Amino acid sequence: MVRTKVAVCVLTLTLAGIASAQPRPVVERIQPTSGPPGTQLQIIGRRLGNARIFLGNQELQVLQRLPNRWTVVVPANAPSGSILIRTRRGEFAGPYFRVTAARPGPQITGLQPASGPPGSEVRILGSNFSPRIADNIVFLNDRPVVVRSATPTSLQVIVPSGATSGSFTVRVLHAGETVSPPFAVGLGTGITSVEPPMAPVGATVVIRGTGFSPRIRDNRVYLNNRRVRVRGATPTELTVIVPRRATTGTLLVDVRGAGRANSSIPFTVQERPLIRDFAPASGPPGTMVVIRGQNFGADPRAVRVSLAGRPLPVRAVVPDHIDVEIPPGVRTGPFEVSIHGLTVSSRGRFVPAQPLELYSFEPRSGGAGTIVTFRGRGFSPRPQDNVVTLSGVGCQVISATQSELRVRVPSAPSGAFTIQSGQSATTTRQPFGSTTPPFIASFDPRSGPVGTLVTIRGSNFGHRPGLVRVEMGRQPLAVQSASDSQIQVVIPPGARRGRIAVTVGMQGGAVTPEDFVVEAHRQVSSLTPSVGYAGTQVVIRGQGFPRRGARIAFTGAPPVAAQRISPVELRAQVPARATTGPVTIVLPNGRTMPAGTFQVQAVPAGTAITTVSPQCAYPGCRATLVGYGFSPNQRFNRVRFNGRPVPVEAATPTTLQIVLPDHPGNGRFEVIVRRGGTGQSPPFMILRR
Repeated sequence: MVRTKVAVCVLTLTLAGIASAQPRPVVERIQPTSGPPGTQLQIIGRRLGNARIFLGNQELQVLQRLPNRWTVVVPANAPSGSILIRTRRGEFAGPYFRVTAARPGPQITGLQPASGPPGSEVRILGSNFSPRIADNIVFLNDRPVVVRSATPTSLQVIVPSGATSGSFTVRVLHAGETVSPPFAVGLGTGITSVEPPMAPVGATVVIRGTGFSPRIRDNRVYLNNRRVRVRGATPTELTVIVPRRATTGTLLVDVRGAGRANSSIPFTVQERPLIRDFAPASGPPGTMVVIRGQNFGADPRAVRVSLAGRPLPVRAVVPDHIDVEIPPGVRTGPFEVSIHGLTVSSRGRFVPAQPLELYSFEPRSGGAGTIVTFRGRGFSPRPQDNVVTLSGVGCQVISATQSELRVRVPSAPSGAFTIQSGQSATTTRQPFGSTTPPFIASFDPRSGPVGTLVTIRGSNFGHRPGLVRVEMGRQPLAVQSASDSQIQVVIPPGARRGRIAVTVGMQGGAVTPEDFVVEAHRQVSSLTPSVGYAGTQVVIRGQGFPRRGARIAFTGAPPVAAQRISPVELRAQVPARATTGPVTIVLPNGRTMPAGTFQVQAVPAGTAITTVSPQCAYPGCRATLVGYGFSPNQRFNRVRFNGRPVPVEAATPTTLQIVLPDHPGNGRFEVIVRRGGTGQSPPFMILRR
């Protein structure tokens, strides 16, 4: 017995501990904070768990439980007060909710009108409706009804599609519901056809259907949201006028008190047709002519085309072109196109042609690109209307009259020409002999002195050197060797700059796309100094140095750019990896010239500025200080000119890139290297701008 009492005591203490350990519920807010009985109340909070919700002594029905939001209903006769949360841990008070008086029930006194088709608007008259549209729920025979507007005394609704006769039911939130007198659903407004389905601005259009009013002013018609004037009305037919600035779109008929309807197929506003051009411009009877433009439509029955007043057979119509056939006996004149009463004329005139005949053509042979002239009659004066082929390959027609054609021959085998103009065609009796002229792809080098061996590469040079002739500026060049893809020639004494022309027998000729530049004789006279360390500036003197692109190659290092002072002087700086050995000038064409030998010495101890190389001598110009003992970290080099600091932009152990200071005058540059030495430059003058 004692053991049983002990167990009960332990269990009671345990349950009390569990209850005390449960977290306290938290109510953050309620929405709304007031309302009549029946209001759905949102309780937003945390840790509600399995709580029960009370308002006074009335427990609230829970409609929905979400982790942080509960929905409850305020019951009838509930008092105002704080929301109470009851849990196993106890009772907790939440925000205050004020219970207001219940709304009076809605009442319906009448319907305006009392009948109408689906889609029509009905005004429900009465009292105690909600001015908020969403608070009014309306049904017609259990079919939901759209509410367009709401006031306390009226609701504007739309009869739904498929509705049947019956009463409207109006349910107002928190106020109850009411039922209207019977409403008769009649035959709706509908559009069965539009004739014609396409017409220009100002045209008369007939809309056929049902539910129209015989009173013109009761029928409102819109085309793509633009009002359309109604000229006549019957219950099944409306006569309207296509308005100005109308665009293609849906026709809408809105009948006052009856309903509205849309056309099932968009009505097309026929814009004024436009003729841009036509082809061919000339041809014999039977020629098919394409008239190009816009706004032609797609119905051949609505299109009328005539030439000089005579109707033409229309073979095809699409919105951007019309195909017509030229009948016998027509005269020269413009084309006239008429669509739904809108008529336009072409600017050009079609010229009926005689049957095509060819008298002669010349020349009788040539390579691709040769211009051949044909003489005869019946050609079209428009070049693009004449089709010329050589052995089945199309030729470019350059110019045309009714009696002459000039065409450019393509790359094609020898054979006969075929000429077609309109529906007529003819073929030359004599073949045209196609030749294959030589082609120059490149030549190398592009420049050099007298005696330079030039290699010309390309194709169709042949295999007989005796048939190859090479000239430059009308001066023959000696052919050293020749094959079908390569020719080698020598630049002779007295040659001048010019293009190189290659002629091969009867096949034709070709010319290089660029000039060969005859250069002066090049030689090097001196290299000074010939001894020094990396960073030393050397001067190479001689003659015939190129204007640009020359480089200097020191032994053991990549070539460096050369500064051309004049045609007889080049300067360069000995690179860091240079070793003792020959110095070579590398020309722009890749050829080289020996320039002597340079002995590389070890960099002297200490710090010194040996030369100053400016881009110009004015303040703000960039310059290079050449010497030794500099730090490769530009921040470790301080430069002054006449005691004033000079900015350092880049640094190597032998060069410093600086900007000349804004203090003109004569002086010396001084460099102070951190953890290094100090050095001065030779005198230097900064000019005044």
